[in-house]
Amino acid sequence: MKTFWISLALLLSLTLESCGPSQSVLSTPLPVSPTEGDSTQMTPPQPTPANPAMQNLIDKATQDLAQKLAVSANQINLVAASEVVWPDGSLGCPQKGMEYIQVLTPGYLIILENNNHRYEYHSGRDGNLVYCPNPTPPTIGTPGDV
Repeated sequence: MKTFWISLALLLSLTLESCGPSQSVLSTPLPVSPTEGDSTQMTPPQPTPANPAMQNLIDKATQDLAQKLAVSANQINLVAASEVVWPDGSLGCPQKGMEYIQVLTPGYLIILENNNHRYEYHSGRDGNLVYCPNPTPPTIGTPGDV
């Protein structure tokens, strides 16, 4: 019986010890964020699309916006790029007096930024890229739903 209690006490102590904090060493250092008052400027991470067609559209949109604003393409930042479904053939950029095919249209939404101003470019899957100064949002869903 004495062996039973000793075994139980030993098992309990091992169990409790394994519940304590682990002593692990990181093999790579954690990234350091600037502290308040630090003058170091950190460049925000840029989203990178996996789709080569989308990357081509981003490059075209960046060049177009740089030309419109008369700035270097390096001064244009990519905010977001995603596949979307537009509610109709206007690609979310309806123009007054125009009529559009009323069919869900898969495409892309690209948002660029320069000098704290955001600019939207919309496209269908055909690659026709449109600067959209007065955008309407895409529909809810994914291009795979269409």
